[in-house]
Amino acid sequence: MVSSISRLHMPTNEERKNCIIGCRVSDEIQLKGGSLEDQEVVGRMLADRNGWNVVKVFRKPHSATTTNRDDIDEVIAYVKSCKVPIHYYIFKCIDRFTRGGFTEYERLKNKLEAVGVQIIDTYGIIQPKRNTLAHLGEFEYKWSVYSPTEAAEMLAAFGGKQEGRDILTRLVGAEIRLVQEGYAVRRAPDGMLNKRVFLGNKERCIRIPDPERAPFFQKMFELRAQGVEDNEIVQRLNAMGFRTKVYRAWDRSDTENPKVIGKRGGRLLTVKQLQRYVLQTEYAGAICEKWTNYQPIRMQQFNGLVPIDTFNLANKGKIYLKENDDGSLQVLYNYTQYGKVLSKRQKNNPDFPFKFLPCSICGKPMLGSYSRGKLGTRYAAYHCGGVPSRAHKYIRYPKHEFEAVIKMFVQSLKFDPAFLKSFELVLNDTYRTREKEVVSQSSMISISVGKLKEQQASMLDTLITTQNATARAKLEEKIEELEKQIQDAQRQRQEIEITERDIKSFVRYVKTVMEHPSEILIDTEDMRAQRTLFGLVFEEMPTYQEILNGTPKLSLVFKLSEEWDSLKSQLVTPRGIEPRFPP
Repeated sequence: MVSSISRLHMPTNEERKNCIIGCRVSDEIQLKGGSLEDQEVVGRMLADRNGWNVVKVFRKPHSATTTNRDDIDEVIAYVKSCKVPIHYYIFKCIDRFTRGGFTEYERLKNKLEAVGVQIIDTYGIIQPKRNTLAHLGEFEYKWSVYSPTEAAEMLAAFGGKQEGRDILTRLVGAEIRLVQEGYAVRRAPDGMLNKRVFLGNKERCIRIPDPERAPFFQKMFELRAQGVEDNEIVQRLNAMGFRTKVYRAWDRSDTENPKVIGKRGGRLLTVKQLQRYVLQTEYAGAICEKWTNYQPIRMQQFNGLVPIDTFNLANKGKIYLKENDDGSLQVLYNYTQYGKVLSKRQKNNPDFPFKFLPCSICGKPMLGSYSRGKLGTRYAAYHCGGVPSRAHKYIRYPKHEFEAVIKMFVQSLKFDPAFLKSFELVLNDTYRTREKEVVSQSSMISISVGKLKEQQASMLDTLITTQNATARAKLEEKIEELEKQIQDAQRQRQEIEITERDIKSFVRYVKTVMEHPSEILIDTEDMRAQRTLFGLVFEEMPTYQEILNGTPKLSLVFKLSEEWDSLKSQLVTPRGIEPRFPP
């Protein structure tokens, strides 16, 4: 087939064409092999047979399975800036061009054709496009120009994608299996080194302590297990000479000759970095990550830098490695040795649902907590102030009184009936204005769905007559993709179609909300929704004192009932031991 290309494209001296050659490997490790040189040799041989002038050779490591192809973008940028026209882009075979399947192959091919470059493979699969009307003269249309080898290109592109999937499945699958067996496959954490060993007749990678850096991490865990504060641990380790591990910084702009341009690392230890280090289970000899399904696996021939007991003490229950009777490990979070799960502070604490109300002094959200009296009794209260971040007089409101005021205020809210009638009229007018637009969009979606179904029916007919197993599998994938597009389009059509019945249902819902505000503002388990609904009832989020005085700024929909003053008088109760309100 190469000879057929030569006959089709052999130019005269006056018609000498220019070409560029693309050589690609998947990663920088493959640069050390001879693949790039082989690709360049066969590319130049094809150019010589056709009498083409090789203007430039692109040699770059890049994964062909991704859609972010900066290597192709670099080629297009060069073509646009080149002083001579570039006619052909030569590569060894289609899987060297892309492993993204036929769709990605078509996309990249069209991008190059848009700048006047035709792609050519040295295997001779890709043939020039032909015009079915060429015998009638200079007549050419989009539908009359076609590629006679489109089916072969499609199968080759799909084959490249399948081959890429098979390669990754073998490589990544083998690494996952090794990790699940307790071996190392990645760069060792700081304080450890990777070591190749032979176990039986197989070579494996295990972890060993780094003789220079391991003592730092052992001391780190020991001090934390003894209860030393993190700041003090950091200062002590830095004084001992701890610096983060130094790695080389590379300049890879020249892919053929990458250079070391400096170093990174060598910094002082920080509290944040310390807290990240102590959470890594590998320091206790256990791998716990995605490839182990986040279940700890004992590492082969390595017991870690510190014992499991020291690791658990250092983490103070935040992460806990439990040794089972059968020798296996289990990871627990927020755990103590007494089998009691540590409670975590929650931003949306259900014990204090109204913390989002602002403080009347500083305007920050209120805090909620329990204090313990002399007799051990716990007192719940909302409070603010008395700390550096809230530098004002400390105020404190008992929880039961704070929430009773809010509930009674909400129960006294009434809505303005005239507003609801006006709201319904405005909503209907808005609907009439949007109705034409909605109908137009719905019609366009229906037409699109019809075209997709026609494509699907055509592919089904082709599937029935196709005997090739690979082509059938690819057609089935496209049919399933079309079905998904159809379902998505139908779902979008249902979402935009609004009827008068929907408007009336929405108005009924709004009326229910307005008539029963306490049900949505008080009796709700979703605290985020509760905070949002408060923002709809009030023009500004009220403080506790404003609610108590009956002076919050309500939205136009609501007003305060005349019974509020009598309800407020019910809140007056005898003074107890706990302070009630600030003087």
